[in-house]
Amino acid sequence: MRFGVRMYGMGGQGIITLAKLVGEATVEDGKFVLMTEEYSPYITGGWSKANLVISDNTVDYPIPEQIDYLVTLSQEGLDVNVSDLIPNTKILTERSLVSVPDEWKKQTTEISAIQISKELKNPKGANVVMMGAFSGLTKIFSEESGRRAIAKRFPKYVDANIACFEKGFEEGMKFGR
Repeated sequence: MRFGVRMYGMGGQGIITLAKLVGEATVEDGKFVLMTEEYSPYITGGWSKANLVISDNTVDYPIPEQIDYLVTLSQEGLDVNVSDLIPNTKILTERSLVSVPDEWKKQTTEISAIQISKELKNPKGANVVMMGAFSGLTKIFSEESGRRAIAKRFPKYVDANIACFEKGFEEGMKFGR
């Protein structure tokens, strides 16, 4: 197994933290991960992007050969990456911020991560909701590994972030492929 994952968002959405959490949870499951990150030249409010290569074997090149999964929390994330997608790329978006063209709807899962995180009284947890949705959707890493990665990264806010992760996981499971 080898997957290329691209995560894209705007400043303040926690996209790099999301990518690191996904990578850490995947390593918890004994897989190999390489991650690269890029940022807009703007000091605040610009885009950020992370690429992950996830494999059962050692990864020797940090850029995905293809984008199997695109996770985007912004419209720009879909718009600028659509030319890099392959016909069976799975797309995971924030429902309130991304409008998906008809030709990509069939392979897109839309999650209301912002709304869910607000309902759970953790408005900064939308990226963790997306982490859960990604796990539930793809099964690339286990639910338990996701919880462990969150506990390590957010020791002071474990319960609030685990709640976001679990709700996202439930949402992702509804669409799991």
